[in-house]
Amino acid sequence: MATATRTRQLKVGFAGLGVASTQVLPAFEFLPHMKVTAAADVRPEALDKFSEEFGGQGYLDIEDLCKSDVDVVFVSTPNHFHKDHVIMLAEHKKNIIVEKPMALNVEECQAMVDAAKRNGVRLMQGHTKMLDAPVRKMGEIVRSGELGRLGMIHNWDYTDLVFRPRMAHEMVTEKGGGAVYLQAPHQLDVLRFIGGGMIHSVRGMVGNWIPSRPADGAYTAYMEFEDGSPATAVYNGYAHFDTAELHWWCGEGGQARDPETGIKSRRRIAQAAIDGNEVDLKSAMRYAGRAEGEYAHFDVDSPKRQPFFGITIVSCEKGDIRQSPDGLLIYGDDGKYEISLAGAEQGRVREMNEMYDSIIDDRDVFPSGEWGMATLEATVAIIESAKQRKELYLTHQCPVKV
Repeated sequence: MATATRTRQLKVGFAGLGVASTQVLPAFEFLPHMKVTAAADVRPEALDKFSEEFGGQGYLDIEDLCKSDVDVVFVSTPNHFHKDHVIMLAEHKKNIIVEKPMALNVEECQAMVDAAKRNGVRLMQGHTKMLDAPVRKMGEIVRSGELGRLGMIHNWDYTDLVFRPRMAHEMVTEKGGGAVYLQAPHQLDVLRFIGGGMIHSVRGMVGNWIPSRPADGAYTAYMEFEDGSPATAVYNGYAHFDTAELHWWCGEGGQARDPETGIKSRRRIAQAAIDGNEVDLKSAMRYAGRAEGEYAHFDVDSPKRQPFFGITIVSCEKGDIRQSPDGLLIYGDDGKYEISLAGAEQGRVREMNEMYDSIIDDRDVFPSGEWGMATLEATVAIIESAKQRKELYLTHQCPVKV
């Protein structure tokens, strides 16, 4: 795949300046070929800070953002608005990166994909862990065949998700809240990318264990790929055990993670319930909030290692693969060795560069809207399988394109 000469500067807009934007905007320090020039948000104070920091135009309405001269828009509005906002942007000929989960169901995803095709623009599923360097390298090794045929893949993650401050809609599964909608797309992207993309079937169970936190907080899913390879995705967000304890206290972004994250999260939400200020706590974490960027008790001043989204283990005929702080560990027939990934381009920067290159090279973007729809199909299947207590078969899957 050709890589664009990154001399032309593309203009980027943001639909929504919430917590997700605080994770993406810092990436532009490393993206001189992409300039943030516009944003839409319902909070005037966020737009004021945006104009001061980026010199860009702020809008209180996304429809006005649509009429601006941006080339690409990152959509990070609440999950239940993704479909309408993506279609609106596509109708205005904007290329789009949409935060996970892509939408609430396959029908919404299909409408988004159709709108992008109808208007000749690119639709990319964003915030995907398949673009993290360790996951990309795992997929490369599996597809190379150097360890023989793929046997199975597992990703397990235990965090404090349930006890992070939430807006009301984030605790409603039907609006895209809860552990399955918020976290399964990450795990499924990892598993699908390594396994080739084509999930045949899903059997899932969902945990909802605390009445005061009404959305689902845990799930287990067993999947089979079209070639028969099995995979599991396990997630528990109830803030007791933390899998970061098993991978050198590195968290999702590669930063050091406080070993008492879960305890602190539970105490903070317990106090917020007493004070009635949980929404204020979440608002403070958004762009221009008093605690902007604070989310999961990372040590922002610590050296960054490779990003971990739980523990991923890949088993092939001739060896196993897992992450190390700085790359991958390979357990082969002749012993164990490490592959360094120091300096590799990571998630958000990689994401933006993929969209840039696809525009400049005039090629399809990956992960595409179709990929996001396939991941969302498997995500929803976990919930539906749990309700029906049976295996569900998928029909909207698509293969990895590299």
